[in-house]
Amino acid sequence: MKIEYISHACLLVDTGDVRIATDPWFAGPAYSQQWYVFPKPVNAEAVESADVIAISHGHEDHFHPKTLRGLVNKTARVFYPYAWFGGAKEFIQSLGFSNVTEAASWRKYSLAKDTSITYVANGHDNIMVIESGQEVLVNVNDALHSEAETTIDFFIEEIGRRWPRIDVLFCGFGGASYFPNMLHVEGKDDRAIGIVREQLFAHNFCRVVAGLKPQIAIPFAADFALLAPAERWINDVRFPRSRIRDYFDRHFANDAREYRIEPMYPGDVLDGVQLKASSPYRARLLNGDLTHLINEQYADEIARKQKPELLSATATEEFANALLHHINARAASLCASQFNALKFCINVSDAGEDGSFNIHFENGAAQLRRAAEPVADSMIVIDAPSRMLRYAMKYEFGGDAIGIGYGADFSLRDRNLAARNLDWVCYQLVTRTPTRKTYLREHPGRVLSFLVRQPPVRTWRSWRKSASQASDAGHHRSVWLLRDAEELRQMFGLPEM
Repeated sequence: MKIEYISHACLLVDTGDVRIATDPWFAGPAYSQQWYVFPKPVNAEAVESADVIAISHGHEDHFHPKTLRGLVNKTARVFYPYAWFGGAKEFIQSLGFSNVTEAASWRKYSLAKDTSITYVANGHDNIMVIESGQEVLVNVNDALHSEAETTIDFFIEEIGRRWPRIDVLFCGFGGASYFPNMLHVEGKDDRAIGIVREQLFAHNFCRVVAGLKPQIAIPFAADFALLAPAERWINDVRFPRSRIRDYFDRHFANDAREYRIEPMYPGDVLDGVQLKASSPYRARLLNGDLTHLINEQYADEIARKQKPELLSATATEEFANALLHHINARAASLCASQFNALKFCINVSDAGEDGSFNIHFENGAAQLRRAAEPVADSMIVIDAPSRMLRYAMKYEFGGDAIGIGYGADFSLRDRNLAARNLDWVCYQLVTRTPTRKTYLREHPGRVLSFLVRQPPVRTWRSWRKSASQASDAGHHRSVWLLRDAEELRQMFGLPEM
């Protein structure tokens, strides 16, 4: 098995009888021009030779419509995980691919005489296992490193039982969510907390490696840059992949010689378990990092983001009306009475004069008042451009541009509000993100089909773990806003850096 690293979560896997591309993203930014793939690929055209395109999940840095639409080879088979919400197969077909399979979890699909793929679902995310002859590649991507320990251990046990010998492991190691970096409250040191959060993800990467014991492990799927002035600091708090091996040796390995953890860069190739370090980026590493190349690779984009165009007065008023209509529609679908005490403000960064849209509820109906600044009793202030909000309102999962893609800043006006998850409440109001309850009511057949297709015991156990993890996340969510870095390290069992 030969594996070329293309970019981010995109691999080109050549098993000898089939070529598989995973999660191609390289043709332009993701999340409404928020994320830029970094470093840029050096051989993206190689993806055209793929016989199979395997997509792990629906987040735009893994399922990138513009990249898929731009691929010339539309004869490739496309695999996408069977999820509780529908429409993905039809959408992929609209991009020009006719041979699309929605893959049920834990079912093995034959790709060629000696090669197969198996999806293992963890909620929306999916692990992909490629088997070729006696070789086993486990592609975890985003599915485990941001989860609670109990969930990680559950999947390690399940995967280890079915694939006791793993040759190659690819696993994510960095953050991909607006939380907690885009949430601000008095007393929170954003940079220090961001560093701890990234350490936790790298720590979980090591936990996965120690549990699955592959012959070689590769940290990947954290290769993107943020270019907007207010978010560029986040590029600097990432855990460098070049330091993960040393971190593992210090804190996980009883015998470090048993484990190989290697960083890969675009252009590198893994032949079996032997790394061919052929990436031109290796000659440009500075203290094991490439962040200094962001300005060089994206100079024009950075310049444009520093001088955003302002809306006209007419366009601003039209946007205000559209926003109010959307919030009222969402409030009605989410039980409007729960919002009666909510007051928040959206600072629309490109609205110019009176760009603070103050929102409160009267008898379940949203009221919007424009002003030069947020009113004094706003509980939370959101900073976002109108383009981002329109995208979130237009598409069913457009809210990912905010909830994952760093498209908005949330500032709590009072530390006592941290435990109330007001950012999530506001997120629900300004996006079209579907809830499971609503989708079940509107599409019962699809949800039932999803449940029937999943192995019932594993599905139930996975959901039980997910529910437990969600409860834990709710308990711990506010601590990321209210505790300092040292307290967080102690809470999550992280060593000093």
